[in-house]
Amino acid sequence: MFLRGKIHGSDILLFFAYTGGVFNAASSGLPNAWVVKCKKCSCTITCRAVDPQIEHAEPDKSEPAPQHPVIVSCSCCWTAFRYSAAEVFKGQPSPSNTCSVHRREEATINNPEEKRSNAAILIAASLIAAVRLNKEEIRPSPSVAAKIADSIRLAEMIQARLRH
Repeated sequence: MFLRGKIHGSDILLFFAYTGGVFNAASSGLPNAWVVKCKKCSCTITCRAVDPQIEHAEPDKSEPAPQHPVIVSCSCCWTAFRYSAAEVFKGQPSPSNTCSVHRREEATINNPEEKRSNAAILIAASLIAAVRLNKEEIRPSPSVAAKIADSIRLAEMIQARLRH
């Protein structure tokens, strides 16, 4: 295609066919759905998901908006509210800029001290788990999962004790 040194019209069409959907998907984020604005944190949350392939292929069979009030639980602040059919609109779920939960999570992610703390817990938990699983076969099992979870809790307890 482009490796030959010459670009033909069909090459551009092929390039667009292979990459057009990738660029579109990267910029659009999540597919559109029937959403509402959370009454507590203002995040846009999914009320009813839709299948974008069916909407594209068969628009007449697309899912209509809810016609009756719905109760929706926010995936951010975990509160449930009743929304009228007029409050439901088509859009993409997303966190709100004013959401305190979202800002707190971003602050944790961008905090270098928190990152160091998480790295220390990871190293300590890995060492504790390695000692506890010394002669055991490492494969997905309830026993291994429990020992790893206990190792993480023990590492967090040690870190909390060292901070005080």
